[in-house]
Amino acid sequence: MLNDTIDRNRQRRRRIHSRRRQRVRRQLMLIGAVLLLVIMSIISCTANHIHKKKAQEAANIEKEAGKEQKKKEKEKEKEETPGERIIRVEQEARAAGCPEEIVDLLSKNEETIEFVEHYSAKKDLPSADTVGEVTQGVIPHLLQWDERWGYAVYGTSTVAVSGCGPTCMSMVLTGLTGDASITPAKVAAYGMENNYIDDTNDTVWLFMEQASQNWGVSCFEISNAETVVAAELASGHPVICSMGPGDFTSNGHFIVLTDYDDGNVRVLDPFSRENSEKMWSYEEIVDQFQAMWAYYYG
Repeated sequence: MLNDTIDRNRQRRRRIHSRRRQRVRRQLMLIGAVLLLVIMSIISCTANHIHKKKAQEAANIEKEAGKEQKKKEKEKEKEETPGERIIRVEQEARAAGCPEEIVDLLSKNEETIEFVEHYSAKKDLPSADTVGEVTQGVIPHLLQWDERWGYAVYGTSTVAVSGCGPTCMSMVLTGLTGDASITPAKVAAYGMENNYIDDTNDTVWLFMEQASQNWGVSCFEISNAETVVAAELASGHPVICSMGPGDFTSNGHFIVLTDYDDGNVRVLDPFSRENSEKMWSYEEIVDQFQAMWAYYYG
């Protein structure tokens, strides 16, 4: 009897001890799992921190490299004389396969340097939808080699090279109507669609007589008599002129006259800012006029 009691007590103690070991084991496993999660979290946070730090370092390096490059470019520009810049742009343009007629713009007018320099990067971009802000009744000065539309096709050439006619027409149409959407590129496209350009990419005179009607602007040819031109300009009728060799061209060109004052006229030359920033003596340039057209709206 005594032995049975002793055995039962032993078995009970074993069970108690076994349950304790199991609880301890479960607690240790739980603690281990928690520690593992903590360690993994620490590793993950550390890895993310390292990754972000490396990414930030790379971004900083790239940013600094960009700053350094811009600094070098600015220093290079400061060191270059205008003549050296033209030579550099010519060489770079030819190396990039730029058409010779584009490179040749520099020999005709140094104002075109940025247009030539950016040709490869911008030649395939769409032309601007407008010429910018315009005031009805004020004829704006537009340049055929403006990067907003100068790269547009005109015949087998471009507006920048051969589009003096469409650019002059754009000046007249936007100024008279106040419609800023009549860009040189759109007028050039209209000229091509209606066969107003010849095989040598010259705008035919018929374009000057007829094209403006598409936008509701009337046109009539006038003589080059100073009194006639002065009267038209005084009436607010801009005049497009076909020019022969002389001050504005060695071959052929179109310009716009907008004002007359005591024997002098205001010229808007689509190829030159310089020519458009002064008054010209009518007497000195009258012999260069080959044909003239006056325009009015309404």
